[in-house]
Amino acid sequence: MGLLSTLLPRQEGILPYFLVYTGLSAAIHTVVCYTSKPSTALRVFSGPEAPPAHPLLAHTYGVKNIYTSLIRLYGAYYIANPQVYDLTTCTFGGVLFLYVTEVYVYKTARLREAMIPFVTAGSGLLWMMMQRNWYLSQ
Repeated sequence: MGLLSTLLPRQEGILPYFLVYTGLSAAIHTVVCYTSKPSTALRVFSGPEAPPAHPLLAHTYGVKNIYTSLIRLYGAYYIANPQVYDLTTCTFGGVLFLYVTEVYVYKTARLREAMIPFVTAGSGLLWMMMQRNWYLSQ
């Protein structure tokens, strides 16, 4: 536990740990996007209007995931910086916007597959908006 505790954020609260979790999840999915079959990496996009799974589409999604991951990980360690905090908040808004449009506008994803991103992005966005003043006052 000694090595692990030195790697985790030292800020108060549990939001930094949530950011580490979501950042690592996005990083793992980036690896999946580059190493697995496109149909595996793009499973969430299986709606009635979904395009065929293609390596280029999987790699593009992987790039989105890596920058989301890096911003969230950076936000976990520099949560008291207002610019970093706001940029990290935007990653949740961006993911929520992506999945809302893919499910309800473009119909490339189904609600069943998009539920985890909806819950994670929605709760992350709400949590960060509600706790902004507390984290930035530290």
